[in-house]
Amino acid sequence: MDLNIILYGVASIFYLIVGGKIVSTFKKRGDQAPTWSLPVIAAAIVAHFWVLQSSIFCAPQTIWVTFGNSISAICFFSTLILFFGALYSRVHALYGIVLLIAGLGIWSPLLFPSDAQPIVGSTMGFKLHIAFGLLAYSFMLMSVVQAVLMSILNSRLKNHEALEEPEGIVASMPNLMTMERILFRVIFACFVVLTLTIITGMVSTVHYLDALLAFDHKTVLTILSWLVFGILLLGRKLLGWRSRKALTIFWIAVALQVIAFLAYRFVLDVLK
Repeated sequence: MDLNIILYGVASIFYLIVGGKIVSTFKKRGDQAPTWSLPVIAAAIVAHFWVLQSSIFCAPQTIWVTFGNSISAICFFSTLILFFGALYSRVHALYGIVLLIAGLGIWSPLLFPSDAQPIVGSTMGFKLHIAFGLLAYSFMLMSVVQAVLMSILNSRLKNHEALEEPEGIVASMPNLMTMERILFRVIFACFVVLTLTIITGMVSTVHYLDALLAFDHKTVLTILSWLVFGILLLGRKLLGWRSRKALTIFWIAVALQVIAFLAYRFVLDVLK
């Protein structure tokens, strides 16, 4: 059996086991993730890294960016970031849900094969552009999960269920203001990395096309998403935007960014 298939299976099973355990553990406030979870996640991340790099860097001096590889990379960066976060702070349901997503997302290169040609002889600037772009999507994935959890908690408060004994994932959630603070920290990180994505993209465009910007749909939608994220952060800082208004603007920014690259690659690689 191919070693990569074995590593896919090992990483996927480890992600799903730990993710399921974390989610199921948080049924009452104060419960902690099991102590064995971090070593198991570390092993899964190492296995994931091996199959991911062999898939993206499929040959010397080449880089293969497909829909499947992108989804796998986004899951990898998300679990890696949250892993380091878990070393210094309490694990929340957010990590468990992201691990469950990663347990399925790791199979994307096999589930969504592509006949797209690898990019040969790419510059370091272009590789950084791709890396920052995938990292931005990783922060966006975490912010999406956090926004959904926050919406669940907000809905519970509006339905006057806060006085009842919390159950399930809700039991592990901090208060709404803390949830919002976490969400905006992740959004800020996404905005910073997205800024670096745009800058490195400009550098690559100058190198390849001798122009500052390539006015295609990916560039336009990415810049629009960046602007909307920036407006959201400014609105939060200066005008105190919260709850429904903040989430509405957030989902607009997310939609623009998803269409900019992931939806485009999905059409090219899967629907074609």
